Amino acid sequence: MVDRDVFDRRLAKLEALLRDLRALARVERERFLVDRGLQAQAERWLQLAAECALDLAHHLIASRAWPVPSTYREAFQILEREGVLTGDLSLHMQRWAGLRNLLTHVYLEVDHRRLYEVLTGELASLEHYAAAIARASTADP
Repeated sequence: MVDRDVFDRRLAKLEALLRDLRALARVERERFLVDRGLQAQAERWLQLAAECALDLAHHLIASRAWPVPSTYREAFQILEREGVLTGDLSLHMQRWAGLRNLLTHVYLEVDHRRLYEVLTGELASLEHYAAAIARASTADP
């Protein structure tokens, strides 16, 4: 059974981060590419958003006693197999897991041009994910 408090707090955090990221996405590209403060905000908020998405996935998987994922990407594959995510959304979320790994472990090589593309073109997948995982958390197991 999903622990509503744990789940809802993480979902609320993801939604707050999405609002912040949407605001950051309105910054002009040229300004973003020269402003280290904005870049740092984007890196941290994107990392936290990906962490929230993963925490939500792991919580739902554990609450339903589905197979334990061995990688972050596999968590989203399990959600796809169990009907929580479409194949397309699963692939998008697997890329978010990859972005999380890059921001956490390969932080010396972050391409801020690519990060700006994520900000301006890929936040919708997180919004769709938040809606899908919220629906699944209230559905009968």
